[in-house]
Amino acid sequence: MFPSGLTANIADEDSLWANFRAKLNQNNLAVLDGVLLTNDEFHQVQQYMLDVAKSPYKAALWLAGENGEAVIPLAREDAAKGTIHLMAVSNREIAGGRSSYEVINQFVSDKQDEEDRERRFDVTLLINGLPMIHIELKNQDHPFMDAFRQIKKYSLEGKFRGLFGLVQMFVVSNGSNTRYIAADTGSNLNEKFLTSWVNKQNEPVENYLEFAREVLRIPQAHEMIGHYSVVDAERHKLILLRPYQVHAIEAVKRASARQESGFVWHTTGSGKTLTSYTVAKNLILIPGIDKTIFLIDRKDLDQQTSLSFKAYAENDIIDVDETDNTYDLLQKLKNKDRVVIAENHEDL
Repeated sequence: MFPSGLTANIADEDSLWANFRAKLNQNNLAVLDGVLLTNDEFHQVQQYMLDVAKSPYKAALWLAGENGEAVIPLAREDAAKGTIHLMAVSNREIAGGRSSYEVINQFVSDKQDEEDRERRFDVTLLINGLPMIHIELKNQDHPFMDAFRQIKKYSLEGKFRGLFGLVQMFVVSNGSNTRYIAADTGSNLNEKFLTSWVNKQNEPVENYLEFAREVLRIPQAHEMIGHYSVVDAERHKLILLRPYQVHAIEAVKRASARQESGFVWHTTGSGKTLTSYTVAKNLILIPGIDKTIFLIDRKDLDQQTSLSFKAYAENDIIDVDETDNTYDLLQKLKNKDRVVIAENHEDL
């Protein structure tokens, strides 16, 4: 799981915001010129974050960031300094750098009015003070679906708001059966998208502790949010990859480091385009790799794949360039920009 000793005593909205403020100050001392955020400045930060967290999709757009960093613009009280940008989450600094990880449990949501009920959340994983992965647990006398229905109920009640509106991944378990799903609004959470994990040997991982070791420890948990999630601009959805897609991408990265070739075999309907896009996205992040070429051998696939790539890349950290002739391909290869090139083989 997350490294021991990092569990934070955060049980309500005030302490959650205070912890996030401390992380911002700590990670941005140089940008702040050593002058910590004032109350008025942090109020600016809060208003910005409340807008970002209005939906999981909007939060995902912000978290995708520019060059892998989600930042917060801040107009300093000293007008001479102008607007500065505070680093909140970096997907380039995983398990190191300015990234920190905490586990909280029994967080109590605020009541919105007298008739509203307090709700206690079981376990939440924080990255740089921000709730990213939320876990609801039931005992083995209950099906894991009870935990899913509880998350859906809390969401419909408006409990995933404020900083908890940034949650990107839900995990539900009764100890013996465990599933995960991309965060969404309560009305859009659909049980058919609950996904079970399998290990590299394609063996099911159902026990919650085994799942935690496979998926929720560092760096895996941060990678699930930062590297193995895709924002679909066309459908306005966050997509979390399935385990076999994650294993395939990791195998490609290992082979690339060894300068080896290979192939990934996927069945029809298993998400080949999404896997290909995320392979390209992860390869282009590796220092020393300037171009990733995606070769398509049929015109019908070209249109479908190009549309999907563009929908995924619209708010991502990579650019996708299309080419349909040899001259255009040569020009793009000579260009020094680090991009993914989608190429239709039929026309070359």
